[in-house]
Amino acid sequence: MESFSDFGETDSPLSGSSLEPSYFILLPKNIASYSLTSQAILEELRVRHRRLEMHGSAEITPTLFLTLDTIPELLSKQVQLSDSHKSNAAIQEALKELAGLTQHNKEPVVYFYPFILLVDQKLVFRVSMIAPQSKEKTDVVPYRRSCFKYSIDLVDILLKNRSNRDLILEEENPGSRLLRTDQKGRVYFFPTKLSFEAELESILRTSMEPFGPLPTKDFIVDVVTRGKETAKLVEIVPGYHFVLPSGSHHPEYVKHLVVQLDGLKQFAFPYLKRFAKENKYEAFLEKLNDLESKIPTNTEILLKDGYQYVAEISSLLGEFPFEQWNTEDSIRVKNGIQDGILILQKLSKSLSEQKKEDAEDELFSLIQTLSTKIEENTKNTLTLTKLNLQAEIKSLKLSTPLEQKKAMDTIVKTLSDTYGCLEMKEENLHVLFALDQKYLSKVEENTLGLAKTNPDYRNELPILDQIRTILKHRGDVLIDKWETEEIAAGDDADLVSENNQSPRFSFSALQEKFHVPVGVFSFLTLAAITTVVSLLLGTLDYIGSGFFFSSCVGLLLGYFYRKDGKPKPNFEKPKQTLPKENRANTITKVAEAFIYPKKFNSIAEKVYDSKRLRNHIEDCVEDIKLELSPADQKKDSHKMIAEIEHAILQISVIIKIPEAIQLKNRSKELILSKADFRTILFRTQLAEYYRKEASLYKSDRDQMDYIQFIIRELEFGYNKYLK
Repeated sequence: MESFSDFGETDSPLSGSSLEPSYFILLPKNIASYSLTSQAILEELRVRHRRLEMHGSAEITPTLFLTLDTIPELLSKQVQLSDSHKSNAAIQEALKELAGLTQHNKEPVVYFYPFILLVDQKLVFRVSMIAPQSKEKTDVVPYRRSCFKYSIDLVDILLKNRSNRDLILEEENPGSRLLRTDQKGRVYFFPTKLSFEAELESILRTSMEPFGPLPTKDFIVDVVTRGKETAKLVEIVPGYHFVLPSGSHHPEYVKHLVVQLDGLKQFAFPYLKRFAKENKYEAFLEKLNDLESKIPTNTEILLKDGYQYVAEISSLLGEFPFEQWNTEDSIRVKNGIQDGILILQKLSKSLSEQKKEDAEDELFSLIQTLSTKIEENTKNTLTLTKLNLQAEIKSLKLSTPLEQKKAMDTIVKTLSDTYGCLEMKEENLHVLFALDQKYLSKVEENTLGLAKTNPDYRNELPILDQIRTILKHRGDVLIDKWETEEIAAGDDADLVSENNQSPRFSFSALQEKFHVPVGVFSFLTLAAITTVVSLLLGTLDYIGSGFFFSSCVGLLLGYFYRKDGKPKPNFEKPKQTLPKENRANTITKVAEAFIYPKKFNSIAEKVYDSKRLRNHIEDCVEDIKLELSPADQKKDSHKMIAEIEHAILQISVIIKIPEAIQLKNRSKELILSKADFRTILFRTQLAEYYRKEASLYKSDRDQMDYIQFIIRELEFGYNKYLK
């Protein structure tokens, strides 16, 4: 079995760490010792690199290098080579020589590094070949870094695609895939065969056919490092990682544990039985037979109960006295068993931790649900929210009273830190009274009114008094802050309401169309003159026509002297205020459910930077549009993405990483839900997540500084982000 440390010795060239190893390829010492095929390939590589240098390109791009798949076509043009030197067998042997894999040439003179292309929506692997031959030795780290940078986005797609694919197991003996038999009938055990490294290596070997395999360990290391940085890969032991599925992680751990358990049993038990019989270890043989009969071979049963046998099989196999045998076969079996036990124990431990994390995530989701319930009930009914904690935690399916008590205590502490709460315990009842303190006075006033007709509310009045005392004691600044949220909206609503009502009589508005004083004065003056004239003439015939003439003149003069200069108010803009605001609120609420979901597999899924946020919005934009109005559904997706991004940033906390500790290929800021960030449970879980990540970088000072800054902000500096 390949040593676990082989995959972990080389750091990723992307880290920018001073500890990054410098790896060189040398000039061929004796070119005549290489085959004619090898010499032809070396010459083409030298010419290709020379052209690149003359071109003066500042950026190294792997597509400009000679690639493995182009070698046959290249050699077919070499007239000095015979057909035998152009054959696949000759090319394969030449590549081994250049990679330093033959007995007479053990120093690599060509560096092989894969890169990924997207062709017809499929990921295609190519292997670039690097050998400038311009110096005695060439540092390949710049080439390695640039080639991986070229592929990094497609590596993310590779990991994402893999996370959506289930691990399919055989119905019986799922561990058989880890065993191989040689021509002599000897069985070999490869526990890392199930790892992502082995899967990626298999893909690379397929891409190299018919010329591989060739050394591509650096690429595998870089992909694994990227997977760990983006929380797509989980490490069991160095050299054994697997991709975290997009759904629940728990089943993936169980599947790997079942395969390792069954594989170890199939490999170890036959050998140990034979050794025990030959050396008359009767007691050990009896224990071995007993355990073998207990461990099922059916995959479905193993998935359900397999974890129960890990401690027993590890203990029993650890008792066997391997040190008494020094044959090649016994050493091989011993190493295989020890490696298998190590992986099995790590998987068992990780599974236990994953169960604990799943329980914490479920509890966190429940607390978020209760928080929403408290806020909505307080705002809509202006009454206390009564939570029966024993009933609320039933969904968590906790088995022991201790687990139930811890869950209820966590709920009480988290909600009490955020809202106004009072806990009450009785023999068979555990109740939490809670309210959103922004409406405290309104709740008190409403409850007092309800208490006059309903005696049940009278008992809540002293509870409200105690809650107010608790909030004042801790200096809560949100008491009765509902006004800041509602007054502005109320003003807008009043304005729109006024505009939507049928127009009422307004003297100032009438003045704009008709000068009332001038019109009335003209009418009265002319009417009086007409009346006097009629009386002097002793006839009333002129009064009717005089009144009509007075009215016409009054109207004409009133209209002529109207106040045209007064500016007219524009009611169109205010009318749009509330609909715009409602639309923005709708977009925010819908987008929040997709970007910051209440249910998630890993807390890292709720942490974004600008690029990841934009990418996630692009992935979800069509689903978000389906939840919006018909007008928004028809809107251009690019415009909607910008609107959604703006809306999400309004409800988010942004932690900026100081420039002095920023790292290449690490986020320069963290974008988190402000609602989540307010809760202690979320900040604690996220800090714990970063502590686990820090354990991977203990020897990297730059990475440690970066991660420790985030942890400090989560645990001590959070207040400044909530103001």
